[in-house]
Amino acid sequence: MNLSILIPSYNWDCTELVNDLLAQLPEDAEIIVGNDKSTSEVATKAFQRIAAMKQCRVYEPAENIGRSRIRNRLFELSSGKWILFIDCDTKVDSADYIKNYLDATIQHPADVYYGGMKNTPECPEGCELRWTYETAAAQRLTVEYRQAHPFDSLTTQNFMIRRDAFAQTGFDESIRQYGYEDTLLFANLERLGKSVFHLENRLVHLDIDTNRQFLAKTREALRTLHSLPEDIRPKTRMTEMHRRLRKYRLHRAFALLHIFLLPITRRILCSRFVSLKLFQFYKLGYYCGL
Repeated sequence: MNLSILIPSYNWDCTELVNDLLAQLPEDAEIIVGNDKSTSEVATKAFQRIAAMKQCRVYEPAENIGRSRIRNRLFELSSGKWILFIDCDTKVDSADYIKNYLDATIQHPADVYYGGMKNTPECPEGCELRWTYETAAAQRLTVEYRQAHPFDSLTTQNFMIRRDAFAQTGFDESIRQYGYEDTLLFANLERLGKSVFHLENRLVHLDIDTNRQFLAKTREALRTLHSLPEDIRPKTRMTEMHRRLRKYRLHRAFALLHIFLLPITRRILCSRFVSLKLFQFYKLGYYCGL
């Protein structure tokens, strides 16, 4: 088996995604979808349809096991030389999506390949914060920028990795909550000296969180980052800014300022008038208060 496509899923109908992938799937490839104990009837029926499709399997653990463990279990079930991880809430945007990845392995040998992400063209109402945040990131993270900073812009939404490279680290299963399991994975790969090649092979992100949902996810992710032991905590922009504030004993003042301004900050961030600088202040202030 040359390629295994692994799609972890929870309460999401990824039938269209699987069908689009099947339309361009080589014969020596497989698709394994992980149903992480979904509660949605729509999603459950979708998994039943996918399980009956050619070259497809569905893995269903007995209980919800979380973002890291479900990906590791899917890897253990796979047999491909190359492992392509795709998030369930994405859409294929190219008829040559799989071919682009496989061609890159021949033309640009590396351990990890990343194709990038982009948003839907229109912003869903009430989802302005995450849509603006990800749109700005997609515009900044060109292939040229990503290749110049190979480990700084990777996500688990759309990446392919050599089987032997992933086997050396995998996802850290101590991370049970949302956030930073991908950052830690790629930090480990960097420490192991693995190589990365970036290409223009983006997927479209479909499930845009509402403003309040995105703020809640952001807080959960920051709590996850803060809970990691310092010896394995990856260096991020957030941890570096926090380190500098601590150096000058300003972190407590920043946390208090965050609490004092929280009502108005939250009101603005949940409105249509998005400020990414204010969002950065919100994140840093929350992290300083942990």
